[in-house]
Amino acid sequence: MAPRDSETLARLRLPSWRSLRLPLLLVLVFVAVASTVWAALANYFLVSRDPEAPVGRYLGYLEGGSSRQVLAPLLIGGDRPLAQLLSNGVYRDAANRPQGHDFVGVQKHGEHAAVGVDIHLGDGSTVHREYTVEKVASWGPFNDSWRLVERDNAIVDVRLPAAVDAASVNGNKVRPNGSELFPTDPSDPGSPARTWQFEGLPGVYDIAMPEDSYLLASEHASAEISMSDPRSAAVELDFTASPHMWEGAERAVQDAVGQCERVLRFDAVQCPLPAQLGGGPAASPSASPSASPTGAPTEVPPGVSNIRWELQSRPSLLLAQDDDDPLAFHAVRFRPAVATVTWLQNGRQHSGTVGFGIDVTARTNGEDLDTDVQLRSTLTERERASQRS
Repeated sequence: MAPRDSETLARLRLPSWRSLRLPLLLVLVFVAVASTVWAALANYFLVSRDPEAPVGRYLGYLEGGSSRQVLAPLLIGGDRPLAQLLSNGVYRDAANRPQGHDFVGVQKHGEHAAVGVDIHLGDGSTVHREYTVEKVASWGPFNDSWRLVERDNAIVDVRLPAAVDAASVNGNKVRPNGSELFPTDPSDPGSPARTWQFEGLPGVYDIAMPEDSYLLASEHASAEISMSDPRSAAVELDFTASPHMWEGAERAVQDAVGQCERVLRFDAVQCPLPAQLGGGPAASPSASPSASPTGAPTEVPPGVSNIRWELQSRPSLLLAQDDDDPLAFHAVRFRPAVATVTWLQNGRQHSGTVGFGIDVTARTNGEDLDTDVQLRSTLTERERASQRS
């Protein structure tokens, strides 16, 4: 190794521990002091040092529509299990919730204090409340704080004819948790009626069905949690078929009729036929061994071909709710539909008309629609009476 290389290696040697001990000690002391000062300052400004502080923070959340910031901590340390928590957007759109507040006095009693406050609501009224806060002592000069003892949350019970997959609260789509849907009458386990529970804070909650639902609220339900006297609220929400369901059922009827009007393939099982072809209003499932459950023959007579089926008229679609299943709706049978049928038999052209009923069953949970359509050759007494008249 050259002398120059030896000199270079000597200059690259690490300094001794004795020479580094003092600088490292100074850096450690600086970091410790800076961390302590930063923690003390953060603690001083963030801890609720005055009795009014936790009340002001709580009311500030209500005024800003931040319901989850109020309720989420109660999931851990609340006095009772909480019902379903809704989003901040739902509470933000609640009517008559707090919009501002003014402190009017504080009375301290040892480790507790009563904080008086005037709360201004969305309808322009003012409510006076006194909130109890308690002092929480912790180690350190700046750690003592005040904590709000009570909140104004209460349960809202929504009684439904049956469980639905979504509801509308203050115009926001909400999916009820299955764990928060309970039988409305526990003594009747077969009843479909359910009660949905969610946690509410002071304000008015408008409850209905979503705009895109196949179900329509018969009337909006309104539940209010009063700021002056917060108590649980209970409402009932009934629903019926929405225009969305009517459109879906109408499309299903048109599809069923369209199947019969196809010229390439005629389905004798699904499509009613005149009496000359073994169908028609007089036919019944017991009239012919080749009849289907709807009264139509399962096959056309020998020698018949070129069947052309054309709808002439049909009654307006009217859906009525099932008495036993509130999620199911059936078409009201008040008069028959009429179709004209032409066919070739043994080389000769024939034509006839057939009156038939349209059975429609639509069932939905709100978002999904299951529709069944049957064209029925046998007529009900009401349909036959309408024909005679």
